Amino acid sequence: MATPIDVGILAKFNIIFPFLLILIGSYVFLSKTSWLKDKQSMAFVMAFVIALMTLLSPIAVRTINMMTPWFILLLVFVLFLLMAYQTLGVPESTITELITKSEHSTAIVWWIIAIFLIIGIGSLATVLSQKEGYTTGDTEVAPTEHTGFWQTVSDSRLLGVVLILLIGMFTIQKLAKVEK
Repeated sequence: MATPIDVGILAKFNIIFPFLLILIGSYVFLSKTSWLKDKQSMAFVMAFVIALMTLLSPIAVRTINMMTPWFILLLVFVLFLLMAYQTLGVPESTITELITKSEHSTAIVWWIIAIFLIIGIGSLATVLSQKEGYTTGDTEVAPTEHTGFWQTVSDSRLLGVVLILLIGMFTIQKLAKVEK
């Protein structure tokens, strides 16, 4: 039975989305490099080859398919956050200046990198655990891979280490900052 929101058809395209994502992302990255800035066609050929090579790895394709909804959710959250700030009266120029030119811009970049790494490593761990099975320390198979991963991520000892590392990173950043 067909429904108005039938997304089962999109499951057939699960190999095209990672291909396009890698193709576009690697093309943009390669075309911005200094040695391929003048050779756009060479950058596209290299991006196409990289995208094709990515398709040869089923783990990479599944990982990208697992990461994509999380990145879209993050993008929607950031857009709603920016709209909320603008609704409260903060002009767009102030937000842009805060992100690009203020003393907090490096911290914002590090937070974005950390969130991207958490999404990427979590997706890779989920894909690998689906392929090979996730075991706990007692060599029992966990009930689901998602549960095992999130139990590991939300472990109090791990969160304590992450907090200490974040405090250390911000302390070093503040101490190493050059006053203008």
